[in-house]
Amino acid sequence: MAAISTQLVIDAITLALRTGYPDAIILDDQADQGIKPGAFIVRLVDGDQQKRVGPRYHRAPMFDVIYFSDNSGPECIHFADELCAMLETVKTPGGDLIHGTGMDWHVEDHVLHFRVTYGHFVRREVEQDEMETLGITIQE
Repeated sequence: MAAISTQLVIDAITLALRTGYPDAIILDDQADQGIKPGAFIVRLVDGDQQKRVGPRYHRAPMFDVIYFSDNSGPECIHFADELCAMLETVKTPGGDLIHGTGMDWHVEDHVLHFRVTYGHFVRREVEQDEMETLGITIQE
């Protein structure tokens, strides 16, 4: 199990999209004006990190997978159904599986916004300062 970063989760999402839609344009950042129908953008919307026991933290980044249709609401609905299955579990380039939760979507101006959260654990080793030795003297 490799250390999982937010960028690795983005890579896992784009790899899943590339596998399902090999001819699609898939971007992992904002796009310039004039993006063509059939393109995807994977964008980090929100993130959360909670401390757990020891050096463990639980992270829950939420992503918006944006699909640009050809002015078709039914096409967006079709892609939402497909993305539910395709993005349920994604595999990082290192081979780790991450499960998507909290999936929701809406269509706005013939653009699908599909949101999904990928909770995972990270470890952050903290260097601890060694305690100095303490000597005890007994006085009589």
